[in-house]
Amino acid sequence: MPHVAPLHAGDPRRLGRYRLTSRIEGMPARGPVYLGQTPEGSEVSITLLDGDWAGDGAARDRFTNEANAASRVAPFCAARILGAGFEGGHAFLVREYVAGPSLLELVTDEGPWEGADLEALAIGTATGLAAIHQAGLVHGDFGPEYVVLGVNGPRVIEFGITPPYGAATPAADMRAWAHTMLFAAAGGPADPADPEDLNLLPEPLRALVIQSTSADPSNQPSARSAVIELLGDDDPPAGVFAEGARRARLAAVQSPPAEDEHTDLPRRPRGRRGVAIWWATGVVVCILAIVVAIRFAQSQSGEPSAAKPSPSQQASASTTSGAPAPTPSVTVPASLAGTWTGQARQTSQSGTFSVGVTVNLTAGAPGGTVRYTGQFTCLDDLSLVSDSFGILTLNQAVVKGPCQPGVVTLSPDPAGSSGLAFSFKGQGAPAATGTLQKS
Repeated sequence: MPHVAPLHAGDPRRLGRYRLTSRIEGMPARGPVYLGQTPEGSEVSITLLDGDWAGDGAARDRFTNEANAASRVAPFCAARILGAGFEGGHAFLVREYVAGPSLLELVTDEGPWEGADLEALAIGTATGLAAIHQAGLVHGDFGPEYVVLGVNGPRVIEFGITPPYGAATPAADMRAWAHTMLFAAAGGPADPADPEDLNLLPEPLRALVIQSTSADPSNQPSARSAVIELLGDDDPPAGVFAEGARRARLAAVQSPPAEDEHTDLPRRPRGRRGVAIWWATGVVVCILAIVVAIRFAQSQSGEPSAAKPSPSQQASASTTSGAPAPTPSVTVPASLAGTWTGQARQTSQSGTFSVGVTVNLTAGAPGGTVRYTGQFTCLDDLSLVSDSFGILTLNQAVVKGPCQPGVVTLSPDPAGSSGLAFSFKGQGAPAATGTLQKS
């Protein structure tokens, strides 16, 4: 369990503008984690990253750019990144401080989760991952140790600040989420291929776990679609808000059955019920926030949600036909179709330069193309990976020219214009950012 301990003799006392007061032990992280204070007196969590960052300017620029992107993760059940910086040769990340036990500790000490508690937990954690994926990022290492049950609800903590690379993808996060839900339901490690373990889950959570662990990427739901399915409607009306709040409150306020010395039936631990009382209200906040965001994205696109089979309906079809029912692939929304052009800036060890960018997207297509002009010219294919709250994440694969593979993200311009914010992240090329306008 994360707990606060005194600073070690060799620990820094300040990092940037933050005064360090304690260590946070038991936190899964890539370096020591400290409890710090802002000049205004607010408590924050600060992770000091391993490695010597002093002499690698490109790495420092990449870290700064990716930390800025991570700071745009919406505060929906995910511990926000509040800042980043360098102190000497070290890089550090400043996050929202969430006090409370981890899901790993609660399950290990107090046993399985079930019923409305489990459903509320599933909604909260899927919402946190949806917020991370919305920003074009991934967690990369999700599990029960990365869920803290704070006074304001469950928070996904210590997510990565890098876009999808290699094995770290939104789909991998959802597979880890499925294993985490099974862990909570079983009270320990469980096997998604074991029908007895799966039967511990209520629908539609069971169907979502089956799909999330599918070997076929086309069957795997996004975090956003999982939240919508758990709420019970593809296009949530206002009434779903009240119903989601009611279900979460019931999970918190129902009393455990009275003790009876003559019964041998298993009883749920009273200790976790006390925890549920103060975190369920936070789940309600997450539910309301994510549904509002979904509704806002739909209104921005000008299109109603397409009716599609729910995971539970697909699971039923699979039982009838003997084969899994396919999930519709992600396609370009009509609101973003067209030709988008602009300039992007790239910074490397040789300096900063501008690159012309032209992105072509076709409504209903599984991707598009991108052309770069300027100091070099190349044309690449773009394959759509996800569309989360109007933010498109696309894989870039080289077709012709000197470009490198990577990930392109297109999102609404944070400045509020009618353009799109463009970013490229690749392992073999410097990051590029800019703004595109529709031609």
